[in-house]
Amino acid sequence: MGRFTSETKPRKSLRFRYVRFAAVVATILLAGAAFSTLYINKITQSNSESLRLSDAAKNLVDDIRDAIWISNSTLTSKLISPQAEHEIIIKDNLKKAKNRLAEFSSLATIDAAGITSAISDLQTDFENLEYYILQLLELGKDPNWIYPMLPYINEILLESNTAFESATVLAMQEIADDDGDEYDSTLYRDVAQIRDMWRQIILNFRAVIIRFAGLNRVEKIAQEKNIDILYNEIKNKLRKLEQLKKLNRLGFETIDALAVMQHRSKKWYVDYQKLKNIRDSKIWRADIRYAENIINPIQKDIALDLSALESSIHSWSSLNVKAVEKAANQLIFELWLLTGTAIIFVWLVYSMLARGVLTPIAKISDAISEDINKIDSLATTDDSSKEIHTLVSAFNTMRQQIHHRQMALEHQALHDSLTGLPNRALFHDRLEQAINIAHRQNSNVAVMLLDLDRFKEINDTLGHPVGDLVLQEIGSRLGTCLRTSDTVARLGGDEFAIICPSIDTTEATSFVEKIIECTSQVVIINNQNLYTGVSIGISLYPKNAEDAESLIRQADVAMYSAKNKGIGYTFYNAELDKLNADNLSLIGDLREELKNPTGQLCLHYQPQINLQTKKMHGSEALLRWNHPEKGLIPPADVIRMTEHTSLINDLTLWVIEQAIKDFTICREIGSCINISVNLSVRNLQNPELAPLIQELLSSHKMNPGNLTLEITESAIMSDPVRARETLNLLSAMGINLDIDDYGTGFSSLAYLKMLPVNGLKIDKSFVIDMLDDENDITIVKSTIDLGHNLNLSVIAEGVETAEVYHHLQNNRCDFAQGAYIACPMPAEELQKWCKAFDPNSL
Repeated sequence: MGRFTSETKPRKSLRFRYVRFAAVVATILLAGAAFSTLYINKITQSNSESLRLSDAAKNLVDDIRDAIWISNSTLTSKLISPQAEHEIIIKDNLKKAKNRLAEFSSLATIDAAGITSAISDLQTDFENLEYYILQLLELGKDPNWIYPMLPYINEILLESNTAFESATVLAMQEIADDDGDEYDSTLYRDVAQIRDMWRQIILNFRAVIIRFAGLNRVEKIAQEKNIDILYNEIKNKLRKLEQLKKLNRLGFETIDALAVMQHRSKKWYVDYQKLKNIRDSKIWRADIRYAENIINPIQKDIALDLSALESSIHSWSSLNVKAVEKAANQLIFELWLLTGTAIIFVWLVYSMLARGVLTPIAKISDAISEDINKIDSLATTDDSSKEIHTLVSAFNTMRQQIHHRQMALEHQALHDSLTGLPNRALFHDRLEQAINIAHRQNSNVAVMLLDLDRFKEINDTLGHPVGDLVLQEIGSRLGTCLRTSDTVARLGGDEFAIICPSIDTTEATSFVEKIIECTSQVVIINNQNLYTGVSIGISLYPKNAEDAESLIRQADVAMYSAKNKGIGYTFYNAELDKLNADNLSLIGDLREELKNPTGQLCLHYQPQINLQTKKMHGSEALLRWNHPEKGLIPPADVIRMTEHTSLINDLTLWVIEQAIKDFTICREIGSCINISVNLSVRNLQNPELAPLIQELLSSHKMNPGNLTLEITESAIMSDPVRARETLNLLSAMGINLDIDDYGTGFSSLAYLKMLPVNGLKIDKSFVIDMLDDENDITIVKSTIDLGHNLNLSVIAEGVETAEVYHHLQNNRCDFAQGAYIACPMPAEELQKWCKAFDPNSL
């Protein structure tokens, strides 16, 4: 097949070839459409008015229902917690519903299927509802009507209180006059003590009334017990005065006062018991009873009326559908006729297209297939049409665009999106190439790992956007320091890496000092002078190692040594590894223990309690490593050692699997419903984490909803993009996710809202001393409110006293753990603890 050649003569357009056929087809189709339109208009015109009326009626019903619903819900809110605007909202919505109901009169043409009767019933019930709601609003202005207790208090209990107080005053006055010095009189002090205890009774009584009437609560409180104790003490004191009376040691006015105090205290206490009976009865709130017995039944009737009205409107509307169905059947017949005609013309058009379009396109396809791996442009034949020529030109343009986009995608996959520098994958590839070249040329390669100093303070204080600008500036500065053969990459966070081929120790030292000088200069962001620096670790090929992984690890060891010593840069040497010999030895021991368990590793569990139900919620798994030589190694040290190696992933999977096994045993005795396991920052960067956990859950037949994974804020924010991807996978599996140690990091609230987390865990540093530190108690309460506003559960750790436990309970915290509840314990003791746990002991 020959190649297409460039255009040499004017090309004929396909448009004119097919316009004649299109005109014929259009004429036939337009004639059929016009006839069908006239017929359909005739049918629909007669039904459009009824459809409009039906839609209007449905809208009115929806408006009435919404207005009544808002009025009812606002009335309920007013009964619970009255606000000034509640009455206005109720009246406005009643007026709105009344106006919408009146608008049904404009739809008088609707008089079928019981609609008129349904409207009449709705109007009657609404008038009753409006009357009784307005009456309730008016009655509610009288507190004596709302609270039947108030008249009883003001008219009965107040009388006894006043009489008792007056009697004590008279007695004390007579005793003071008789004894002369009132402070030395034992009798005077006894009466004064009776008076003080009586006043304490009144103060406790007021607290009971405020607790009940103001907070709408009926549960018994401590002040009620105080009243009973004080009353019994007063009775005992009055009996002692009665004995003095028999010994004729009381004055006349004191005797009279004694009789009044005995009578009034007894009468007040009896009346107080009657008041408590009123409180415990179902009529302690007249407005609530009024709403339940009068308004609520009318609301149910209105709901039924609205449903009946909607049903009637639907039945009436369905009558109009039959006429439309008839028209539709006739239209279908005409459409089939037009379709048959169109098929004939389509066949004719196809014949023309096959000759004028399809055959030339087939030739073009063959040409494209021949040049599929070439980037050269295709050319058209001289006898092709104008449209075919345009098609070939468009294809050439598209092929060029695809090529450029492929190049862009390859660049994106191998470069950091923030700085534009090579990423970790491209860095490893170029390092392998540099090592191979150096091996052939018998030359050196320097690998440098750079970690920014003070970057965390900038990121935490000024936010991630400013931190991103700093990273971009540092990346740009590093690029100005490089030779053409060097490579600088961003490995993640504030960590950069540089490959320098054909360089010795002296040249590397000069190059590193240049980098330190360049990066230590001021960075101006948003008119702020920011200062940062770098800690650099250098390893050399082949002096230190001959493979990429070892060179990177050795540079990393050297970098951490430079950072710890604050000396700017350090070349790797064997002494650095000797300094970490103990850690390396421990890592080796831990690796061996994971492969061949000897019982050194185990899990302890700290129970978690639901603060509202006081029932067992779950337990947190805590790692314990009892080394045969080093003894018990703190979990934080174990995690810190393993986070710099891939061993952290193996250790985390061991913890999760062991926790699942222990959970299965606890589940069999019905004592545990949830198990929590902590994840580290390196776990979130492991793409295999979610599939491996899924495999563990499946193999042990555990419901994912019983597993909670706890992630610290710092772990999430170290690499937010990858962390979010991993968390989305875990959440999609049904696993619960909690933010651990919430409040100690500097995470963005806007970012946290996008994470699929289920709960927040308040760090124990805020909980332990919260009752002695106003700032801590504010942080705890704010965190609880924040969590609930975001539909997240809140768990507090570090609960070590009953006072802290009850304070968290009163502030609606969901769950708690700590020494007050139980200390961490092995799985066997956890089972015993669960069986013996008594919620009433808390």
